Amino acid sequence: MNSRMRARGCVVEDVFDTTGRPPRGWMHAIFHGGPYGEDVGRCIPGPPAQELLAVPLPEGGVYVYRLWTVGSWSDPDDPIAVYNPDGPPVPPPLWTIQEKTWLRDKRRSEGLGPIGMTALAGGRIAHDPDPRDVETMLAGLRSREYLLLERLTDLFENDAYIQVLLREDETYELEHGVGPLKCFAARATSQAEVRKALLDWAADRAGWQASLLWTDMDRTGPRRRA
Repeated sequence: MNSRMRARGCVVEDVFDTTGRPPRGWMHAIFHGGPYGEDVGRCIPGPPAQELLAVPLPEGGVYVYRLWTVGSWSDPDDPIAVYNPDGPPVPPPLWTIQEKTWLRDKRRSEGLGPIGMTALAGGRIAHDPDPRDVETMLAGLRSREYLLLERLTDLFENDAYIQVLLREDETYELEHGVGPLKCFAARATSQAEVRKALLDWAADRAGWQASLLWTDMDRTGPRRRA
């Protein structure tokens, strides 16, 4: 393990090796913005990926990266941590068609059935989460963190999702949608309200939206990655 570990996170070293795999005890990382913006040739200690990385600046002080999500380019056994600068929270991206294909192929190779739903929060991914998984991930949210549930289908346009952001004032922002364009937003003041909405949505219960006041969002472009 690198000796330049810090209390708030770690100083990132360029330890990318030519084999395409990070050294043992490390994982690939991608950084959006900041000193390491778009530098794919770096690794960090993990998995699991650290939630905060404090990078020293030449002029003094540090630059803080926050963990956005954990995914993979092509190999589910080679996870990649994606970081954003310490700024406005960024929702986790929905699964792309390619990533869904990798998931299906990996499950098939393990003799398992297809995944119907995923949950993502703080870099942790749960496949086909049960109510306890959802409750635990919701209760573990920190300020400015998201929890995303996504229902996966064979038709990409029919995928559905619901996500919740814990705001700094301890209230919640929720968003749900079907496909890349149609989505709705709501706010909640209690974790119990959010828990009910998430679990009712996950169970596909009729009238699950009734517990909150949802507003139609005019989304003119896709939410998901290219």
